[in-house]
Amino acid sequence: MTEEDTTYKNTDTDDGTKAKEPMTVYDRLAMLSVVVTIIAWVVLSFNGVVALIISALAFIGACFGLKASRRLSRNVAITSIVASSVLMVVVGAFLIVIYVGLSSV
Repeated sequence: MTEEDTTYKNTDTDDGTKAKEPMTVYDRLAMLSVVVTIIAWVVLSFNGVVALIISALAFIGACFGLKASRRLSRNVAITSIVASSVLMVVVGAFLIVIYVGLSSV
């Protein structure tokens, strides 16, 4: 059995370093979603509704970022999904309680 017959693909170069994969659109989208999530958390201190909208955009971008080819990018996308969904749930529940509470008075 020769090396070509095996199913293992050798991606190492001759000098022992791994070849870098180029960043795909999904990798960039995963990284961008983290930045947008951080922006949403910063905007939360000024306006809750705008932060809710921005975190929803970050959530959608991170969902597309899950198709990334790199494991690091997928982990970053999952982190962005968790952070943006926490922001959406907390701010959404807070706004609903305030609007329902104020409308019942």
